[in-house]
Amino acid sequence: MSTTRREFLAQAGAASAAIAAMAVAGSAAAAAPARQPKRILLLGGTGFLGPHLVWDALEQGHTITLFNRGKTDPGLFPDIETIIGDRYADYSGLEEAVADGRTWDAVIDTFAYVPKVVEDAIGVLGGAIGQYVTISTMSVYASNDTPGADERDAIATISDEAAAAIPTHREVGAAYGSMKARCEMAAEQLMPGRATSLRPGLICGARDTTGRFTYWPVRASEGGTMIAPNTPNDPMQIIDVRDLARFTIRTIEQQHVGAYNVITPEGTLTTGDVVSGSINAAKAASGVETETEWISAEFLGEQGVQPWQHMPAWVPPTLSGYAGFGRQSSKKAHDAGLTCRPVQETAAYALAYYTNRGAEITAEEGAETGTQWQARVRGGLPAEREKQVLEAWNARNG
Repeated sequence: MSTTRREFLAQAGAASAAIAAMAVAGSAAAAAPARQPKRILLLGGTGFLGPHLVWDALEQGHTITLFNRGKTDPGLFPDIETIIGDRYADYSGLEEAVADGRTWDAVIDTFAYVPKVVEDAIGVLGGAIGQYVTISTMSVYASNDTPGADERDAIATISDEAAAAIPTHREVGAAYGSMKARCEMAAEQLMPGRATSLRPGLICGARDTTGRFTYWPVRASEGGTMIAPNTPNDPMQIIDVRDLARFTIRTIEQQHVGAYNVITPEGTLTTGDVVSGSINAAKAASGVETETEWISAEFLGEQGVQPWQHMPAWVPPTLSGYAGFGRQSSKKAHDAGLTCRPVQETAAYALAYYTNRGAEITAEEGAETGTQWQARVRGGLPAEREKQVLEAWNARNG
């Protein structure tokens, strides 16, 4: 689906003056002056995180080149050089650029799911790049059972045979974390001392169409009584897409290498913060009043309400193997300059995108398509099922 300049502004949060001001203020507060302008090659660039990387890099005075298929939002950045190619099949455009003497200070790889694409990219670019930044994931860790675990914790593994049977991102499935870990290792092996692995947790904000976080502000905007899971004190960790973008560009500006957990600081964010921040964001946007009903994890489980799937970003601390979930250390990244804005700003950013982009899709493609898009982006527990669970809870406790 192509994106016009008008949509670009809406997706960046500019459709709402308040949200735009919030985004600019937050970006300015988090930014540090670049040592010098950088030439950055971005593999991808027009999906979710990619545009935020472009916007931040341009704000800091850097030069961006994109390498992608030219199929996702091809009109998003008409004034930025784009080399057309395919991570799995066609590096000819990059090969020609390197043959012509092109060089970049850094490459950002937002779409590394299997190590072969990392190996192929570095094989083509070779000495034409200074630093290789892989957007990885907190899922690389073998366990979520240790509160305070940091970048030195054990990494998930997969056999050579099993890894060889996963040729693209489409087949990754349950091996997502271990394959991401292999992508990190491939970059470090081929560019020792010049590779950076950024490990975000749940990435939240505008252009996220997964429904994994957006459910909370969208559900709050619907009013009435909403279910909140277990207790307000359950730990959570997320990262605003703008904060991830700022830190990614910062790692290039300051040449940080190695692995970094890019999430909110351990012990600073709870389920209560996410729920209340979402309610406050929704009220600020439209004046809607929303109440919460905190329902125990045990009862939710009895009702088939699943953590993460129906109650996004939440996993009960009592779940076996998840004692460290929401409690992992990101001190290394924060010491290197990562800053995280208040969760209400993230909720407002996500809600503005859902509202404005949904309206645009409805106007352009009709009510049915718009409704389908909004249902997918909302995610979480369906409204009718929430009503049934609330009725069962009230009957049990009434």
